[in-house]
Amino acid sequence: MPQSFANVDVLREGDAQGNRMIVRFTTNQGSIIHAIGVPQDWPSRTGPTWAYLFESDGLTLLDPGAHGSYEELSDGIVNAGFAVKDIDRIVISHGHSDHDGSIARAVGESDAGLWAHGVYASLLPYNPWEVQNRSATELHAEMARIADAGADRRSSSTYQARNKTYLESRKNLKVDHAVTDAEQFGGTRVIYAPGHSPDELCLAFDGVVFTGDHVLPEITPHPTMKATYRDHVKEGIPEEYRDASGSFGLERYMRSLKTILDLGPEYSILPAHRLYNRNKFNLTGVERAEEVIRHHARRMAQILQRISNKPTGLESITRGIFERGKLIGGNLYMALSEMVAHVELLFDLGDLELNEDRQLVRTGHENYRQFIDELTA
Repeated sequence: MPQSFANVDVLREGDAQGNRMIVRFTTNQGSIIHAIGVPQDWPSRTGPTWAYLFESDGLTLLDPGAHGSYEELSDGIVNAGFAVKDIDRIVISHGHSDHDGSIARAVGESDAGLWAHGVYASLLPYNPWEVQNRSATELHAEMARIADAGADRRSSSTYQARNKTYLESRKNLKVDHAVTDAEQFGGTRVIYAPGHSPDELCLAFDGVVFTGDHVLPEITPHPTMKATYRDHVKEGIPEEYRDASGSFGLERYMRSLKTILDLGPEYSILPAHRLYNRNKFNLTGVERAEEVIRHHARRMAQILQRISNKPTGLESITRGIFERGKLIGGNLYMALSEMVAHVELLFDLGDLELNEDRQLVRTGHENYRQFIDELTA
């Protein structure tokens, strides 16, 4: 058991992934944290979204879960020994549908204040798929061309229908309090940790860090690519958030991982997914952040090895690294975007270039090694 916890008690059993499970964590300082495994509203390999209830200047709920799962959340709250009306604030770790999909009902039925990072509040009025100029660079334009040519229209239409319902559910939401990095409430400190999502935040509390999707056991969160906001979006958000470079990209993500790693070994993580899987707990400390950093280091090494001394296209690199099953339907876009995120960082580090034919070319350098060493020293 990680050193942050004196006791871990299962109050209600769930399935092998932890769906509908209720767990009570007692920290060494005596704080109580309730974790509720809220099932997602569609089949997902990540398992349930773990919602957390804890007292910190009032009862706080972190991440109510997916749209269509509110009844599961409220049932879990009641069976943990609380009423929905007891909640004082609901904090959103980041604006992905499996985390804030139930937020409208959760806020409406609890009268709790909605807290999220300022980037979340700024981007809330927009469809997430319309926020960025996705052809702002040659690399992004090439990715869009490849993804469009290989798109599975049936899979895409199913996702679009579900996404439309989700966006409709939150379109009238207002953030009551836009939190900032290092802000504190009660015994909780906010840590701004973008990279998987531009608005991602973690919460440090009593030797525990709630990591949302920033750091997960067993799986490595998907990194964002660099971004350029569309003009109308840039004009509509506060000036402090208009420079997307502070919120997007693999470099930003890896530096955010170092922030968690630097909390020190006395901190344990409570993640949004895979807290429990295959009938066992995955309790770990912040050292997991270093494992994720090293995963991305291996990915960059793979890319450079694939290119070797011959100019190589983005599609060839992607299909050479990912197995076929991870390139079907919408997975193709995800695989391409992951490759782009790594290639962009290799560009910035001086290890890769893009030639006039949109082919990737090695420069002969491997500066990424020093970058990794600096993060993990």
